[in-house]
Amino acid sequence: MSEHENGKPAVAQDAGDGLQELANLWHKAPITLPVPEAIRAQVGKQERRMRLYAWLEWIASIVVGIGGVYLMLRSDVSDAPWRALLVVVLLAWAMAFSVSNRRGVWEPLEESVRGYLDLARLRLVRKRRMLRFTWLFFIAELGIFAVWQWLSRFEWLEPIFEGDGWFAITWISAFALAMSVWSAWYWRRIKSGEQQIEKWQRENIEINEK
Repeated sequence: MSEHENGKPAVAQDAGDGLQELANLWHKAPITLPVPEAIRAQVGKQERRMRLYAWLEWIASIVVGIGGVYLMLRSDVSDAPWRALLVVVLLAWAMAFSVSNRRGVWEPLEESVRGYLDLARLRLVRKRRMLRFTWLFFIAELGIFAVWQWLSRFEWLEPIFEGDGWFAITWISAFALAMSVWSAWYWRRIKSGEQQIEKWQRENIEINEK
């Protein structure tokens, strides 16, 4: 019988957050306690932050999309339509992932401590997915630029990077370094969130056992 058939909220199978044993123990505990205000407040704070980030993503995507397509079509390069199409495709891919990755992370499945902690754990899973996607997106862009630059040798497209390419290499390296620093910081935040969930979970299991 599945977790939904048992009346328990499903936890993402690919969580990989090191808390599976604790989660199994937690699901055996009865749901009798009200949700502590600290947990409710933290989950609510996360939700407000997520909604703000979602709005900012959409606004930035619209501005970049419209601005990028306009600048490409107004440019003198012969392959301007292809460049505009590339901007639209990349933005559509990024926003499609953003929408799907946030699905189901807004409200707990049940008004209980277990429901709130399952929601917090699921949000950490989605944060890890977002981190992986960010790097995949960056690598895909580099691949597209490399293929584009190669095709420009046959005069099928105009080169994206002019000159000897050292400026492009320097810019890409600096961007990759900045992404690495941000990724390390974001990963530490995820680990901190895991530790907080573990603390809350153990506290409520101990209370249930008394």
